[in-house]
Formats: sequence, C-alpha cells, structure tokens
Amino acid sequence: MKLVVFSDLDRTLLDPATYSWRPAEEALAALRAREAALILVTSKTLAEVESLHCQLGLQDPFIFENGGGIVARRGGDLGEYLASRHQKTIESRDRNVFVLPLGEKYADLVLALAEISHELGLKLVGFSSMSSDEVRELTGLPLQDAAKARMRLFDEPFLLPQESSIRQDEISAAAKQKGLQVVSGGRFLHLIGHSGKGKAVSILMEAFRQWCGEIMTIGLGDSPNDFSFLRLMQIPILLGESGHHQGLLESMKDLRRIEKPGPEGWNRAVLDVLSGL
Repeated sequence: MKLVVFSDLDRTLLDPATYSWRPAEEALAALRAREAALILVTSKTLAEVESLHCQLGLQDPFIFENGGGIVARRGGDLGEYLASRHQKTIESRDRNVFVLPLGEKYADLVLALAEISHELGLKLVGFSSMSSDEVRELTGLPLQDAAKARMRLFDEPFLLPQESSIRQDEISAAAKQKGLQVVSGGRFLHLIGHSGKGKAVSILMEAFRQWCGEIMTIGLGDSPNDFSFLRLMQIPILLGESGHHQGLLESMKDLRRIEKPGPEGWNRAVLDVLSGL
C-alpha cells in the first residue's frame, strides 16, 4: 500500500514567522524511509513552490495557487497517466515537468476583482496592484520571495478593509455571479476560478490509485481553504487553534487535531500517525 501525504504549507509545514520547515525534519525523514509520496497543496505560486520542492528533495507532483494548477514530472507512470487524462498542459521553465491548468486565467481574475470592488463600493486590494515591497511588508517574506509570490497564474489574493469584514458574504456572492469563488487563507482572501484544493487533490488521488493500486491518504492543513481536501483524506489532521473551524469539526468525525501550528505540530502529527501504522 502506497502512503500519500497531502500537506498545506503556510502555518502547516512552514513556520508562520520564519517560513522554515526544519523543525519537521524527523518526520520528513520518516516519510522518505517509508517511500511515501509528499504532495504540497498550497496557495503559493509555481515560482515559490519550485524552490521549496527542490530544497525538500521531492520528486512528487505538487498543487499550487489553491488548486489552480498541478505540476508533475514528465515520464514515469504517474506523469504519463496525468498527461494522457488531461490534454491541456502548460510548459514550465523546467522542461522535466509540466503544468495541468485547472483555473481561470489570472488576467481575468484581476479584472473581476476590480469589477467586484466597484460594484460593492469596497477597496479590495489584490496582489496585482501591490509592489513586491508591499507584499514583503504584509507577509514577512524576503523581497525575492515576495516577488515570486506576485508571479501568479490562477489565483488573486486580496485584502478586505478591516471595517468591511462583515461584507465578506457579499463579496462571495458577487464572485459567484461571475462563476468565481472566494476562499479564505491564512492572511488573505483569494479570488479563484476553479474548484479549489479538493478537486486538484482528487485528480492526484485517482492517478496514484491507477499507478500504485491501494493507497492510504493523510492530509494536513490549518485554514478553511484546506477543508475541501481534508474531507477526502483517510486521516485528516488540522493544525492550530480550532475555534474558527467548527463547521469542519462537526462534519469530520475522524479529524485529528494538533493545537501547535507550523512544522513542530506537523512533525508531531506525522510521527504519531506513522507510529500507529
């Protein structure tokens, strides 16, 4: 049986302040020893995840921009299966991988956010209208990484004016009228034109079953935009405080909770699961 782990990044595998994954090294080594697949499932961009994927020494596919795209390696049974089932692909800077696009184009999302902002009389500020310095100040990322965070394909993160937080339902309704949706991440709201992380994860689960046969799935996340894929997992794990996640807690009887966010909690959660297998 193939063990397949799907993991969010910010406040999950990555520390919310330092963006380091080092405190999870013991669990990462344990997964490598079991030849488990580790699939990163994140709101981060392709450019951001590429470097982290390399640091972690991963060869598995990954999901970026909240499920807007899947990156997989060319060749091999898994990559060939994905390419055969999804004819539309995008070339990557790395010729050894390809991108499966699942979302609306970024330019269309930027235009839609401007329209929603005008329609509702709200100042919704997206990454497209921010400088790399502004993104750095908001996220705490180094300037080079903040620039990568603005290299978007399928997802427009935006800020909601604090005094207008009660109008989030109106924003979601306006997006729905345009065939789009708004999902909540750790720091930002995100305007997307696809079905979220759950759809992308389900595509990869099917591919792994075709490639490996029986699989066991573990999922780790911390925020509402992770709920759609956590519900698909045999072992779903929620990191951090659970006060804002009552809907998920009520709908998932098998949900495991780790109060500690970030890589320390991730490390503990994965090692606990592995010790019970």
